[in-house]
This record gives sequence, structure tokens and C-alpha cells, in this order.
Amino acid sequence: MLRYRRYRVFLIFAVILTLVIVRLRHTRDWAQYQSFAGLDDNPSQEINNGGSSPANTTPPARNEKTKEIPEPKTQQEKPLPTPTPKPEDVVSSSPVAPIVKPTPESVPQIKLPDRILQPPTKVSMDEEELELHPVAPPGRQELPTWSAVPTTIHWEKPVEHFPVPTESIIHLPTGAPKKIPKIQHAFNDETPTAKINREKRQAKVKEEFQKAWNGYRKHAWMHDELSPVTGNFRDPFCGWAATLVDGLDTLWIMGLENEFEEAAKAVDLIDFTTTPRHDIPMFETTIRYLGGLLAAYDVSGGKYPNLLTKATELGEILMGAFDTPNRMPVLYYRWKPTFASQPHRADQRSNLAELGSLSMEFTRLSQLTKDPRYYDAVARITLALSDWQDRGTQLPGVFPDNVDASGCNRTAPIQLPLSVPAEAKITPSKDSEEPVGFQPINPDNVKEPKPRKKKTYGEKPGDHMLEVQVLPGEPSKAQILGWADDLPIKENQKKVAKRDVDVSPNATPTIPDVTTPDLPVDSITGLPLDIPAAKDAVGNSVGDWDCVPQGLEPSNPGRGKFSMGGGQDSTYEYFPKEYLLLGGLDETYRKMYLKTIDAVRKWMLYRPMVPDNRDILFSGAVTTRGDPDTDLTLSADVEHLTCFIGGMVGMSAKIFGIEGDLEIAKKLADGCVWAYESTATGIMPEGATVMPCESSEHCVWNETMYWDILDPTGPQRDANVKEYLVNKAAREAEEKAQREAEEAALKAEAERTDVEIRSSNTTKTTKFTAHEDIPDHILDELPDHPGSAALKNEDPVSLHKRQTGSSPKLEVPKPVTHDFQGGVAPAKAASSQEADIDTILPPTPKTKFEQKSEHTESELAAVAELGRPVSSIPVHPHQVPGHVVQTQQVFYEPIKPLSHKEYIEQRIQMENLPPGFATIKSRKYILRPEAIESVWYMYRITGDEKWQDKGWRMFEAIINATSTEYGHSAIYDVLDEKDNILIDEMESFWLAETLKYFYLLYSTPDVISLDEWVLNTEAHPFRRPGT
Repeated sequence: MLRYRRYRVFLIFAVILTLVIVRLRHTRDWAQYQSFAGLDDNPSQEINNGGSSPANTTPPARNEKTKEIPEPKTQQEKPLPTPTPKPEDVVSSSPVAPIVKPTPESVPQIKLPDRILQPPTKVSMDEEELELHPVAPPGRQELPTWSAVPTTIHWEKPVEHFPVPTESIIHLPTGAPKKIPKIQHAFNDETPTAKINREKRQAKVKEEFQKAWNGYRKHAWMHDELSPVTGNFRDPFCGWAATLVDGLDTLWIMGLENEFEEAAKAVDLIDFTTTPRHDIPMFETTIRYLGGLLAAYDVSGGKYPNLLTKATELGEILMGAFDTPNRMPVLYYRWKPTFASQPHRADQRSNLAELGSLSMEFTRLSQLTKDPRYYDAVARITLALSDWQDRGTQLPGVFPDNVDASGCNRTAPIQLPLSVPAEAKITPSKDSEEPVGFQPINPDNVKEPKPRKKKTYGEKPGDHMLEVQVLPGEPSKAQILGWADDLPIKENQKKVAKRDVDVSPNATPTIPDVTTPDLPVDSITGLPLDIPAAKDAVGNSVGDWDCVPQGLEPSNPGRGKFSMGGGQDSTYEYFPKEYLLLGGLDETYRKMYLKTIDAVRKWMLYRPMVPDNRDILFSGAVTTRGDPDTDLTLSADVEHLTCFIGGMVGMSAKIFGIEGDLEIAKKLADGCVWAYESTATGIMPEGATVMPCESSEHCVWNETMYWDILDPTGPQRDANVKEYLVNKAAREAEEKAQREAEEAALKAEAERTDVEIRSSNTTKTTKFTAHEDIPDHILDELPDHPGSAALKNEDPVSLHKRQTGSSPKLEVPKPVTHDFQGGVAPAKAASSQEADIDTILPPTPKTKFEQKSEHTESELAAVAELGRPVSSIPVHPHQVPGHVVQTQQVFYEPIKPLSHKEYIEQRIQMENLPPGFATIKSRKYILRPEAIESVWYMYRITGDEKWQDKGWRMFEAIINATSTEYGHSAIYDVLDEKDNILIDEMESFWLAETLKYFYLLYSTPDVISLDEWVLNTEAHPFRRPGT
């Protein structure tokens, strides 16, 4: 018994140790998290994490009854049952109003104006990376991947500083929804062959979606994104499982209800009150998270109420961004209590798309929850935009990309805030309500203090030295001891704060009681958190910041940029869609869209010049200073983000009765299809430019004009080539004349030398007739070379004749050889043969080092002479003393310049430039949906099956280029088919938008019918009222 008890203690200890180890495994990243714990107040940047997922990111176990993922079938899937509309989905139960026919005045002229072509300018060959917010969205931050340990800071609902009075809240429009004209085509029954083909394509799309979803579920569950190449995860959007929430409604639409149920339950694990990021991006969070939750609730027929609960929780957090003096949102909401509890203004440089693309999500949240505050928040943005559009912008009808949403006229004087004691001394008056501005003290009135002589303390060493005294509690500050000993000190004088107001000593200001018990008080300032209450307590200057109120204004009052591209796109997209979501009861959105599309037709649309003369349109970017008739400049941009415009124009043409715009919509959608079909991979680049035609009706391919765009300096290039050829001909003629002169000189010299040699043989008397006349010791000391060998020979020395000028050996200079073993270079030996024999003395042998040094110096000298006439090259390989050396002029061939045609051919080859494209701004493809979005709209609106065929070619090209083991990846270069480099990123809109549009393109028309649903900019469908 005793032994059992003893081992029982060890057994219990082992169990406890096992539990501790298991716990530590679940928190193995604790040490890493602790090292970052002090960074809560600083922005964070994301990096890819190749490590394993934290413990709580493991997906929940599936139910045993869950079926395996089925193989694609050719049979048609049953369309999803349309959920019964709930009472809250319908704005009113009143009878439906009769259809409203558009007035003739609302149908504008469709003919596009001619474009004034700008003269071609020099085009940089360097690739210009687009800085579009959806390409690398400002809301997208590369954050470090944090562990599963939650942060200690959570969002807390703050007391509003600028609350909207209850009686001033803007409510949803009431009344019977208007009967808006039908959007979708009246489809007929399809043939069996067409049905089989359509279902095969739909099954293939579903298969690719399941592949990407399973990769995310296995490797990045509860994280924002999957890295499809490496199998890691990323968290660029607050770490709230962006792909999971964004793809919820796609799961339901594709009939993957088991996966949907699993993901819907996982939504409850998301904690929207905390994030490693210091801010919340309003735009990205609203369209992806809030839109995804609301759409999943709608498409599932309200069967999962937790989705609406989480959407409300998130919406309540985002409402804090609207607490500004003019109720314009702070687009990057600093959610932490220490910052969120303070008053703020909207940014002076707010992005238009981020500001104007919040209306659909908050409107739908207000419809479902019956809380008017959410609609009030976005309705005020709409009213501000409408007022700005009515007042007029630099380009009437549209807005610039950057907006001053602060509501504060910064040209007015700005008054620095006063300290709390000084604020308390201000007595409210009418004068204090007017902006005064900061009044600095005149420096001339401030006397510079002068040091006074310190009292004499004696004659000890150091008595006359200045002593420095460190101020108590402030080691970084010090003063000279005794500096102000003799300055007059007033009794009862108090230290005044820097920004305190100078109050007379006789005044007895009344300090109001700012700590009213029934009002929440700021712990730092002691003032009420409610701004009106603080004004009543200490004066109107609190919170006013001395600025004149104003509406929305351009951030840059100079030259403005306007387009339908990134940074502006979804604001205009939401005008007709919000009109549909409100049942047509608010005419503001119709009015704003009509003004917008009028400006787009007049200034932005253009027809590009393409080799096959295809009748297509694009929407470019324009810049103007406010007088577009004279200073407007059109940039013929082709951007993937702008491809949404075909769907928007087509849908709006139906609901607003602008039937002529439907043809424009078709050409806009087909333009992006052409951009896909033009590249080597079959995928459209992120951004490019083309050659616009002057007329949209008469546009024929002109290769000369196209080449002028590719190379504006073509005439100068051809002139350079012509000048080069002239110079080359002159140079060749000069070289020819020089060679002929040299040959003649060589021939004459050779003949003269031959005559001299012959006369020398007959008349010259040799001083030494036999070698015995030369002392033997001199002969013995001669080095071994041909000249000394001849002297040692007993036979008479034979003198060789010089070769004539016609000898080929003299025309080609002999190469210089180095015989370091002989001790004498060949040139020296030749000279010794021709020298007078009585002058021959034994030469001093040179070391190899000296010979190599001389050789190196000669080579350096030759190199220094390159490119210039060389005057030190002898005509003969051996120089004869006493003769003038003939020199030759050496010319070097310069690099031939490229002609206009050669430059064009070289540039097209080097850049892989597709025909018709002028420049490529960005070669990437990041799984974007805008092109297939417009193709889907065109199919649903026209019923033409050719759009399904175009979409299928796009789908096959995308899958071939982006498919990976775990999913699908963005690629670097759509123009390079051979070296396809993957970026290892799979954004959440790949599942939320791109694959959803492909799937719907091959679904039956009743699945997400455009007459019953309206999709936000992230392709999340919201149910329209009255359907």
C-alpha cells in the first residue's frame, strides 16, 4: 500500500507535466508575441510566415455525415431555392407603384465626340508600376503574422464627440418600391447540346474553386489569405479571415452547403474588437467583411442569424470612424481606445473610391437591423457628393481622385489649442465664437535677460568661474548658478503654462465646474467628452480648431485627374446600384449617375486603333485645370480595374431607359476581351496604353502612326542613320586614298633601297675581311643570335637584299615575338646585323622583369592611343637608322545607330509588346474579376451566347497561367508565356468575385438574377426590396 501511494505521487506529477507540455505547445509562439507586446501603438508590417499555423487556426472537425467533395458532373445542378423574402427585406408592404417611364430629356445623345490627338511625345521604355489602390490597396498592409495569443487591447465603444441628434437622423426612404425596368434578357429554353456544354464548363469552374478553397482550409484557415505556391498564409486585412468571409456566399451559390455551414460557424471565432493592425481600413473592411457577411445572410435565406449578428458587431465598430464634425469618415480608423476616444476630422486627402463606396453595405445593414444610424452615416456622404457635383468640379459631373473631406477651410487662420487652465479662464462671449487665429508675441517686445555679476565670495581659486546647476528632475536642462539672483521676484507669482492666457492679477475669473457627475469626463483634461457640453463649460473654442466649415473639395486645387479607373471606380458604380437597393425611391442616385455618364461619354471614352480594326471602346484618364474645352488632356489608358464599366453602363442603360448606352457597354466589355486575346498568355495586363483614334466611327489601322507612338523620335533616328552612312563613305574613301599613297611610298622606298644595296655590294670595302682580325675574347663574349653567329662563321658574311615593295610579307606587319631566352629581341638582332661591325660591343643582357615591363608599357601606350590616329606605328617591321619612318592613320568603326524601323522591331521584341499596345505600365495579373464581371453582365442583359465563349477562353488562359498545387497564384508578367513567374498571392476576391462570375456565367439565369439581386463592388449579392 505504501509503495502504491509512493508511485501515485509520481503518476500525478507525470500527468501534470504532460498537461503543461501540451499547453506550451499550444502557446509555442508566446515568447515571440511577448517581444512584440510593446508595439501596440505603432503600425505593423506583414511578412510571410512559413511556420505552422497557431493552435486555434485548425479548422473544426467535419461531421461524419459530411460527404466527400464530389467529382464534376455533367448534369445540371439544381438552382438554389429562392429564399422567401422576410418582412425586413421589403421596404414597405404597400402596393407596387406603376413603372416609371423615363422622360425623353433623360436620354442623351449617344454619338461620341471626336478626340483631339496629342502630338507623340517621347515614351519611356522603363516599365511604370501603377499605383492604384486596389493593385496594392492602402488598406492592404504586409503585417507580421502574429501568434494566436490575443492582444491585451480591445476596442471599446467610445462616447461620441459629434453625435447626430435623434431628430436629425436621416431615415431610409419609405413608400412602395418603384417598378424598375427589367435588366435581364428573357431567355428561351436552351438546346440539349448547349446545356451539356454549359454544365461541363460550370463543373470545371466549381472544381477550380474547390481546389482553392481546400488549399485555404488546409493551410490558412482563419487567416486572411493563402500563399498558394508555398502553402503559407498571409494577414494583410486585420487577420479576420478575409478569404473565409469573402467566399461565404460563393460557397452557397455553388451548392457547397456543408462547407458553407462549417465556415459560417467559424465566423463566430472572429474577434472584430482587436487586431495586430493599428488601424482598420474602412473601404476594404466594408466591402469584404461587412458585405460578405450580409450577402451570406441574404443568399442563405436568413438561416444563419449569427452572420447578421457578426455583421452588426462589425458595423458598430466601423461607426466610430464617422464621429467627426462633418460626419465624413476617417478612412483608416484608429480603433484603440486611447485614440478612438479623442475627437478627429476626416483626412484632407481622402481617396474618392474609399469615401464613396460604403453606401450599399451600410444601407443593407440598416434595412436588416431597422437601425437608421447606419443609413444616416452613408446618406450624408451621398448628400455631400451631390452638393459638390451641383456646385461643379474641375470636370463637371465627375470627381477628382483625392478629396479634402475634412470639412475645414484650412486657408483660415489656425489658433493653437490652449492649456486646460487657460481654457477654464475663458469667459464665453460672442467674440470668442469667431475664428481668431494664433497671435504670436512680438519678439521686439521681449527683452533678452542679461546675466548679472555674481557676488564676490572671495579670492579662492575657482571663485570667479561660472557654475552650472542641473535643474531638479530634468537632467537634460541646466542653468548658470546665480544667473537670476538679482532679478526682482514678485510675491505670489505663479508659473504660467506655455499656452495659458495672461490674466490680470486683479481679475477673479470664475472657473466653471467641468466635472458634472452626470456627464462622462475625460481622465486627462477633466472636460466632458461630449463636445457641446465641453463648449458650454469652458467656451466655444474647444473643438472648433478655428476653421471655416466647407463641403467636399479637391485635395489639389490645381490640375485634377479624372477617370473610371482605380481610386475612383466604385463610387460611380454605387450610384445605380444604390438606386436599385433603395427600390428607386431616392432620385439623388439617378441624377448623379446621369451627370456622371454624360461626362464620361463627352471626355473619357475613346476607340483604340488596333490591327484588325475591331470596333471597341475604352475609358481613359483625363486631366484638366477647370477649362476642359481648352486644356483637357486624354491618356489612352487600358486598365484592368476600369473593365467594370461595361457592366455598369449596360445595367444602367436598362434601369434608366438609356437604351443607346447598351451598344457602348458592349464595346466597352469587348475592349477588355480584346486586351485578353492580344497577349501571349491570353490574359490582360494590369495597366497599359494604346493609340486612340480621332474618330470613333472612322478608325483604320495605320502602322505609320502606330510606329510614331512607339518611337516619337523616328525622323531623327533616320537622319542619324543617313548622316552615319555619309560619314562612313567619306571615311572609307579617305582610308582607300591613304592606303594607295602608302603603297606607292613603300614601293618607291623599296626601289631606292634596292639600288643602294646593289651599289654598296660593289663599292663598299669591309674593314674586317676575316674574323681573326677581331679579338677572340670579344667573339667569345658575343651572345647567341644570328648576327654574332655570322661573325663567328669563317665563311664571308652574305648580305641579304631587302624585299621589294611587292612582297606580301611587307604588306602585313609581322607580329612582335618575345624570345626571353635569347636575351635580345629580334629587332635588336636585325639592327646589329646592319650596324657597322667596328661599333659592335657586347650588349648588357636584360632581365626578364625588365623585358616584361617594357612590353607592358608598350601595350598601355597602344591602349591609350585607341580611338585616335596612331603616329607611332612603323611601316616596316624593322626600323633602319637614318631613314624617316612612314606612319599610317588608323580608324575605328563607330556603332551604327538604329533606324526608326530597326528600333521599333527591337523594342517590340524586347518588351514582348502585343500589336496595338503603346506601353505596358504593369505586366502583372493578380486574379482580377473586372473583365469577366462585364462579360457576365453582357450575357445576362443580351442573352448572346458568344459572351459565354469569350468568357471560357479567358477562364482557360487564367487557369493555365495561375494554377498551383494549393490554389491559384498571381503572376508577374502576362506577356511572357515561357517564363511564368508566380507571385505566391491569392487575394480573397479570387473566390469572392472572379470564380463567382465565371460560375454564374454558366449557371441558369435564375441563379442570382439581376432583377432580384444587386451586387456590391466585391460581387456580394444583396436582395433588392420588393422581390
